Amino acid sequence: MTTTAPLPLIDPARLAALDWSDMPALHRPMEELLEELVSHPTWLNDAFDHVLATPELLNQCERLQELDRVVLVNDKDSDVRVRLHVFTGSDFDRPHNHRWSFGSRILHGSYQHHLFGDYEELDTDTRIGSPALVRDEVAGTGYVIRHTMVHTVSSEPNTTSLIVRGPSEKDRFVVMNRDSGEAWWQYGQKNEKPEDQARRRLGAERVEEIRQLLISQGCIR
Repeated sequence: MTTTAPLPLIDPARLAALDWSDMPALHRPMEELLEELVSHPTWLNDAFDHVLATPELLNQCERLQELDRVVLVNDKDSDVRVRLHVFTGSDFDRPHNHRWSFGSRILHGSYQHHLFGDYEELDTDTRIGSPALVRDEVAGTGYVIRHTMVHTVSSEPNTTSLIVRGPSEKDRFVVMNRDSGEAWWQYGQKNEKPEDQARRRLGAERVEEIRQLLISQGCIR
């Protein structure tokens, strides 16, 4: 008997066509892609079904201090991922950059976004000062951000967002504690110890809870 592989949730060619080197040029196609995903009547629900049926994706879903993240799509050819974030309502003042650039769309709730500026050569000795820009990110809005931008957020509990994460640009990023002045390097999942990865995994039950949260928020109908 012949079996047919399931169609990808997003056309891989579309993900490969995103130009992560040019944020102004990326803004419009990112906005269009995120709008299509959140307005599609079944896409988010289908994506959760796919995660729960795919151990490799389920193992990438993890709990961080400030949020839970569900990896919905992992396109290995382009190194682009689509993730669902649930913020815990933390007030951590931990400015950081990223290993990758990304686009974001707020689905429900809001957070205050502090942007400190673009730092090409950020390290643990860098002092960043006060935010250069503070804005409220609310449901229905979005943005694109380069991996060199230092930022932090303060969220309402259960704020949810959908992000499209670009290819990795580096192996590590910097996290800072502005209260203590401490700063440290943080690495991607593939460079972590297996026991640390296992400790942070959400598991199928929590992923299903997040789906039910999205249903209660009206993000999945």
